[in-house]
Formats: sequence, structure tokens, C-alpha cells
Amino acid sequence: MKRIVFACMALLMGTATFAGGNGPKPKAETATIYIYRTGSWGAAANNWAMFVDEKKVCKLSNNRFIKVEVAPGKHRVSSKIGGIELLKKVTEIEIDAEAGKSYFVACNVKQSLTRARLEMTEVTKSSADKQMEKMTLDKCQEEAETK
Repeated sequence: MKRIVFACMALLMGTATFAGGNGPKPKAETATIYIYRTGSWGAAANNWAMFVDEKKVCKLSNNRFIKVEVAPGKHRVSSKIGGIELLKKVTEIEIDAEAGKSYFVACNVKQSLTRARLEMTEVTKSSADKQMEKMTLDKCQEEAETK
């Protein structure tokens, strides 16, 4: 009798383990790029237009982040501030995205007497987690998600 109970338990446990989803998991079809801007008192009023593959995503505010889902492959993240184009430099970074992965782009404003630019750097998740700890989703993305 003990053998029958043991055999039934072993069979049930084996079936539960197999059916529990320990097999191959489906791969995500997209990658996520988080673009965030650390605080800068001198440039707090400037909102930078952020583009992914030349398509405008949002105007990134001080101490905020945006989240962009992209297909796997190379993507160009660029930024531009509004107004006259005189002495302005468009800044950009290229991300080679893999499906199911997340990428983090830190943006810092660099200013001189004649211009301001947004310096973009790809950073690790642990660095981004520390810098983004108190940030919230930018208002332009919040509005887009509620529509």
C-alpha cells in the first residue's frame, strides 16, 4: 500500500513540475529603452525633445524619465531643444537592442555661454536604479498613456 501511495505521489509531483512551465519560456518581442534626465537647477526650465529613430517621443523634463518600447536592432536616440538652430548641436546615442532586455540612457545638460546640449550616456541598470530612484514618468508620457 505504501508503494502505491509513493508511486502516485511521485507521478503527481512529476506531472505538476512538467505542467508548471519549467520548459522554454516565450521570448519578449521588444526591448525597452529608459531615457532619463537628472536634475540641473540651471537648466530646469528647458524641456528637451527626445527622438527615437527620428520620431519624436516626448519633451523630457528635469528629474523625469520616459520609457520606449522598440523592436530588436539598432536605434538612434537623439535630443534637441526648441528655438533657433544657431550654434545648436543635436546630440545622439545608438542602442543595439536585444529582445527582452532593458537599456538605460542618462541625460545631463551641458551649458556654455553660447549653447546648451544634452549629453547622453548608456549606463548600467544598477547605475540607473540609483539615479532614477525618486524620478517619475514624464508628464507627456502620462498623458499619452491615459488617452
